[in-house]
Amino acid sequence: MPEKKLVLLGGGHSHILLLKKLGMRPVSGLITSLVTPDATMIYTGMLPGYIMGNYDQDNIQVDLVKLANYAKSAIIFDSVKSLNLLEKSLGLEERGPLSFDILSIDIGINYSLPKIKGFAKYGVPVKPFKEFLSSWKTYLNGLESRSHVATIALIGGGAAGCELALAMNIKLRNIGYEPIITLIDREIIASNLPLGARKKLVSYLKLNNIIFKENSQISHISNKKVHFVSGEEIGSDFIVSTAGGRPHAWLANTKLRLENGFIETSQKLQSISHNFVFASGDCATIKNYPRQKAGVFAVRAAPTLYKNLGKYLNSKELINFTPQKRFLQALTLENRNALVFRGENSIKGYIPWVYKDFVDRSFVKKFSIRASMNSDNSNLHSEAQQPLCGACGAKVGNNVLERVLRKLPTSAPGMINKIGDDAAILKMDGSLKVLTTDHLRKFCEDPWKMARITAIHSLGDIWAMGAEPESVLSHITIPEGSTVFQETYLTEIMDAANEVFLTEGASIVGGHTTKGIELVIGFTILGSVTTRPVSTNEALPSDKVILTKPIGVGTILAGEMQGLSRGVWIKRAHDWMMLSQGKIAKIIREKATAMTDITGFGLAGHLMKICQDSNLAARLYIDELPILEGAVELTELGVRSTLFEENRDNNPGVKFSTAQSKWPLLFDPQTSGGLLASIPEKDVKAVLSKLKNQGFSCAIVGELISGKPGIEAV
Repeated sequence: MPEKKLVLLGGGHSHILLLKKLGMRPVSGLITSLVTPDATMIYTGMLPGYIMGNYDQDNIQVDLVKLANYAKSAIIFDSVKSLNLLEKSLGLEERGPLSFDILSIDIGINYSLPKIKGFAKYGVPVKPFKEFLSSWKTYLNGLESRSHVATIALIGGGAAGCELALAMNIKLRNIGYEPIITLIDREIIASNLPLGARKKLVSYLKLNNIIFKENSQISHISNKKVHFVSGEEIGSDFIVSTAGGRPHAWLANTKLRLENGFIETSQKLQSISHNFVFASGDCATIKNYPRQKAGVFAVRAAPTLYKNLGKYLNSKELINFTPQKRFLQALTLENRNALVFRGENSIKGYIPWVYKDFVDRSFVKKFSIRASMNSDNSNLHSEAQQPLCGACGAKVGNNVLERVLRKLPTSAPGMINKIGDDAAILKMDGSLKVLTTDHLRKFCEDPWKMARITAIHSLGDIWAMGAEPESVLSHITIPEGSTVFQETYLTEIMDAANEVFLTEGASIVGGHTTKGIELVIGFTILGSVTTRPVSTNEALPSDKVILTKPIGVGTILAGEMQGLSRGVWIKRAHDWMMLSQGKIAKIIREKATAMTDITGFGLAGHLMKICQDSNLAARLYIDELPILEGAVELTELGVRSTLFEENRDNNPGVKFSTAQSKWPLLFDPQTSGGLLASIPEKDVKAVLSKLKNQGFSCAIVGELISGKPGIEAV
């Protein structure tokens, strides 16, 4: 069957259930990508419980990276800005167009209030949840410097606003504050609830001293004040909106048929206007089935969406989804107290809370993926058991390389440095050139990201030598597939790589492409030395050692393969790997006495190279090392990249204490790692200041001293 590319836009309820199903029962011929700005999805039903303190954040969120890995789906961290239905492509904020054969949209609704003057500056929408929770934490942390009274205004007196008001009230009381919380609505509070449930909820709100501002129209918002059309105003330290749920504006600029701004679909969850587009959840409206916006419909629609995508792919008749008219709803009132209702029937108390807590926890638990990416065994920790790592974790060890390199000549015509250095420095027509090559095995499902990381990784040796890249040859192996698949796949790779190289002043001038079992991307780069080449043999005693990126990449990627790395850790590791160091290198090379980039042999191996070539010892400040989030936690679980043991065994001159929790990261292979440079002590502050002024991260992680080549981690 010819491959078809399915793009899932949004990490909503339907899509997470769809991904789980695709992991359990893959659809033959379907190549899936998930587009979402976040690595996690926060489950709405448990948010009030989290605000109260009943749950921690891990309890209420779904790890989208683990879920995508389970489904063998690429995950693309980006936001959409446009949709071209004629060309079947999405315009994204951070990268080039993403093509698709089938598009499924599950992006929820927008909770910002652009029509209220001042809200964008002084207010906080409850969605996106990530930004809201960050603002809430900032507000709580700032309470210590304020009076004993905490004032909050909640715009939107529907069920969500009522739940949030009660949750905030309990949280603030529990930490010793006297809250004044005002619920504001154009209509009456909880008007969308059945009468019986509304009476119980309103009674409970009043019992907790929540203030009502009903039938009220807001004119504008200023700093810590909400102003009404009537001329009245109220003070508030924290202004939140749960109202204004509206469709995403960019949908209006597409050719999709919309109903009041929402995507209109048939009962098959298929766009009325474009049959290759599916939509579910709050962003969609099923024709002839008007329903309120609620997560239950997205959850119930997921099995139909899964079946219909498979049927569409195989040109079979699609099935209908009929949303129910009435459904069970549950609201958290306080710790161990909830209101459950369906139609006019409602019940409040401890038993409803037990029911709600069980349902919520069970839903999130469905997505607790712990399986390895490459094995059914989820308990893989040692190299003997785990599969070979990708990226730099798959490099051949230094011992093997050294034994082979000894059989080669020590130099070559026109080469002014020795074989085995980061790159070859060649004298050509009176000028100095730098020649290097590198490649990476697949470690993620997104070919665009793989290409960008590999390009930046391959440029590392050019930058470390103090050179400027000029010309590039690509060498790429792509998985077998149809000609359409090959063209699409290769286009994504070349677009990403070309963007990186052009930005750095280089051009791809040729290369070689072949088909194979898995994706492998590599680049050979020729650069020119504009000032002086920087090597690893001119470091001086008392030089400070600086590092431009955190370490821990190999551990994070190994943990991902074992199903142990959190999605947010993986996303941040990818973000660092995609960070170019061209501008950083230009600043450092002005003062560097020695420089290299940290790749497969880890921080210890590459620093030892400087020590050996410069005949110096190094003192490494282990507590000053920048570490990727999650890397230390994983090392404490025994997670190691497959190159770890050889890196450790090859560096007996590295002295450290096993009591130091960070020690394994000294031997962790890095992919697209930071630049490691020695800077004279008199120049280091100026270099760091210049880097900081241009927005770059850098840390002093050690110093070079006279002595036998070796490293002491202190």
